[in-house]
Amino acid sequence: MVDERYVEDCTDEELMESVVRPAVERIFKPGEIDDARLAPGSIEPRDLVYRISVGDEEFEPRVRLHQFNQTVEFVAQQFFDDLQDYVAESSFAWGELRGE
Repeated sequence: MVDERYVEDCTDEELMESVVRPAVERIFKPGEIDDARLAPGSIEPRDLVYRISVGDEEFEPRVRLHQFNQTVEFVAQQFFDDLQDYVAESSFAWGELRGE
């Protein structure tokens, strides 16, 4: 099912359910994440990111960009791809292609 809603029309909780949780559950092992939360982007504060800490590493894949007219489906795929890349390049999962 394609989610054609626009990201800017969604609440943070809707984005957690549609974008963040499915990707995180596919990629991370239970108990692997030390801390995770929605936050303004550190590079672009108008972006909404999901800040994830695992050990001494921190990732900030974007959930809501300051650009408009991006569908939830598009952002969910981009979030998953970015998160998958971060994890594959991390020290705790170097070279692992998770979520396939």
